[in-house]
Amino acid sequence: MWPEVALLLAAVLWWPVGFWGLMPWLHLPLKALDGDLVLLGATAAAASVSLLVRSPWPRFAIVLVFSGLGWLLSAPAVDSYPDERESLVILLVAAAFLGIVLGARGNKGPLGAATVLAVVAGLSPATWPHGLPLALALALPFAVATWQRVAPTLLSVARILLTWLVFSLLAASLRVGWDVLHPSMQAGSKRAELRLVADASWDFLRTQWWTHSEELLKSTKGWFWVALALAVLLAAGRALLGVLRRRTAPAGSAQPRS
Repeated sequence: MWPEVALLLAAVLWWPVGFWGLMPWLHLPLKALDGDLVLLGATAAAASVSLLVRSPWPRFAIVLVFSGLGWLLSAPAVDSYPDERESLVILLVAAAFLGIVLGARGNKGPLGAATVLAVVAGLSPATWPHGLPLALALALPFAVATWQRVAPTLLSVARILLTWLVFSLLAASLRVGWDVLHPSMQAGSKRAELRLVADASWDFLRTQWWTHSEELLKSTKGWFWVALALAVLLAAGRALLGVLRRRTAPAGSAQPRS
């Protein structure tokens, strides 16, 4: 993809990837009670930018500009809870760096891009259909598949599916943890509040990981057929391209007689 097109696409997609359906266009859910949405949405949005843009400084610029714009449009004028705005800034900055780091792997070919798509599909709290990037992620390994690499390709698909499940579980646990923080928002230090979130999140992961994983797989099973169709198209396209290259190679490499 051309760098200019990638930059434009990353800028256009930053807000929809992270916050579509949660707030009006370019606004962010900047409330202490919605801190989980801020962290998850900003991380997914930054990861999508890092996936599309190779150069580090343009990545930071896009994430910084749109995070700042979202802050100007949405930040509360006064704190509803102690240190609310300070906490929201910390969440936005942490999410930006985390998302950029997670998305940087996307520049390492189709398998790297598939991993980042799985992460974004698992983390984003936006209301767009999360099965679509997951289906594309599951199909991408077939873009580099060969008959000699059937087993590695299937292992890559399993790894991508596991990545999506792990990040979906982490997102769900953070939402559960943030919910138990609400009654305690008026009291205690940030460290105590963080401990409440961590304990509740861990309890969810420890006791509900299997049940929630089954629910995720059941709710997404229709998209697995989409992934299969995309995989067939990618594999067929790769095979057809290989045939065309083999047919044109002898003609291109033939030397004229003297």
